[in-house]
Amino acid sequence: MFRDSLKFLCLVLAFLALAVSAEAQTVEAEGSAPITGAVGVAKRLALQDAIRQALIQSSANVSTTTVVSSRGVVSDNVRFTARGRVTGVVILDEWTDDDNYHVRIRAQVPGDGGLNIASLDPGASAVPPVDVARARASASYRRKVAVTQFHVLERTQISDLPNIEVALARELKRRLDATGKLLTVEASQYLVPLAGQNMVSQRRILGALPQATDAGQVATEFAQSLGVQFVVTGVIRDMGITKHLLGVRIRHIELDMVVHDGITGAEVARHRINESVETAGPLDFPLTTPALNDKFYASPFGQKVNRVLDNLVSMLVNDLSTQPFTARVLRAEGSKVFFDAGGIANVKVGDVLNTYRLDPSSINDLDGQRVLGVPERAGATLIVTQVQRLFSVGELDTETARLSPGDVIRFEP
Repeated sequence: MFRDSLKFLCLVLAFLALAVSAEAQTVEAEGSAPITGAVGVAKRLALQDAIRQALIQSSANVSTTTVVSSRGVVSDNVRFTARGRVTGVVILDEWTDDDNYHVRIRAQVPGDGGLNIASLDPGASAVPPVDVARARASASYRRKVAVTQFHVLERTQISDLPNIEVALARELKRRLDATGKLLTVEASQYLVPLAGQNMVSQRRILGALPQATDAGQVATEFAQSLGVQFVVTGVIRDMGITKHLLGVRIRHIELDMVVHDGITGAEVARHRINESVETAGPLDFPLTTPALNDKFYASPFGQKVNRVLDNLVSMLVNDLSTQPFTARVLRAEGSKVFFDAGGIANVKVGDVLNTYRLDPSSINDLDGQRVLGVPERAGATLIVTQVQRLFSVGELDTETARLSPGDVIRFEP
């Protein structure tokens, strides 16, 4: 009995030791950067290097993406992945020698108890391949999405499903939230026009802009006003009932789902689901009852819709995880930049992102009727120095670069 008790006590103490070691730990680290121009630039790069060294001490994963042309580096991303983030960064000392700027910091970093996961598997690699690390880093950011209500092509087919076009959007949003991989905004009250429809949005009704000729233009307005990166809309193409031999009734569910990029308005994904189920006929619900209720999901048609919604969620998560993570500049004070992605989007101190200035005028097709996008000019890189829940602050790596509200911060996968 004593031996069993002692064994149990040892297990408890070991568990507590692991729990404590997994908490944040205080470390000191030094970083340096060559002085090749302005001292302020070297100082920021040295601070970035010190944060990187602190994270490496906590066994964090560091992934980088660099694109080089004949004219030099055109984009550079650095992403630190760890359980938590660097907090409480304090500069203890800073000095220069003949060629370099040095910084020594104290910071809180996530602890791992010295456990190297790769060591658990002799065949595992401690450093993932570049493409894998890049994909992991990009996927860890949470894109912000607005799900708007569905279009209905034939309203007589949904007379037994009151307000189904709004209910589908809300349920899709709820299930996306449950995955924890995306951030969503309630937008079921909005309807993004289909191609070929009369393109009118609230801003255009107020006279601020001429009438749009492309659904993507309206999508960009929705994205900007709602503060999202992507706008999702859908079409209920068919929910009718057809009769077959021996009186068998088949109810159809044919849906389109379209994802628009919030900056360019371009379609980044489109899916169509076409299913059918044998049913006894229209659902016997009073018109005041919400469409997606327990009674609905208990029916054969409701069970089919439930599976369709799960498929749509999987498609959206897969589609958007491969898209570049972007944010908008909110305010710029010299080289200090505030942008609209923060801790809930998994932005971390020490992340290095690319910046792009947007031209004031868009590029249209030859007829001038369809907007193809907005030209971008690559700018300086941005080092994230402060992260709050809904926004972050970064420093540009050059004192001459300038950004304006509405410009883009991006991490390319």
